Amino acid sequence: MKKIVILFVALVMVFAFAIPASAGGNGPGGGNGSGGNGSGGTGSGSGQGQQGTRGTFALVGKIAAIGTNTVTIDVIRGNKLVQPYIGSQVTVTVTPRTRYLYKDGTTTRPIGFADLKVGQKVSVNGTVANNVWTVSRITVGAALSCLP
Repeated sequence: MKKIVILFVALVMVFAFAIPASAGGNGPGGGNGSGGNGSGGTGSGSGQGQQGTRGTFALVGKIAAIGTNTVTIDVIRGNKLVQPYIGSQVTVTVTPRTRYLYKDGTTTRPIGFADLKVGQKVSVNGTVANNVWTVSRITVGAALSCLP
């Protein structure tokens, strides 16, 4: 029984020291967050770049521009990762795996990329890695007063 307890304590100690060390403080909102011009297709308007930024984002705003595989959003609100970009524009990348939804009051239905229009209110979820904001879902008709 003592051997099992000693093994368990040793494993707990290994995980307690290994997990924080591997994280390196570069989770969402990590890094220096200064300088840069929002390279990698993202603008920030406030002079802040996306260096060191990575993680899952959630934002609401209005579509400012639509490209071939990008959507530029005027950011109104967002989670902690997005907060430095509130009041500016962020260009997000869509992929074949991106889901598009239209919310009309109580119903939500799937739509396509071609259904997106400049000026629409949207909520956007996805991930940021290597200065690329990749979208997993865009919902048109979002309430801009709250996060999805």
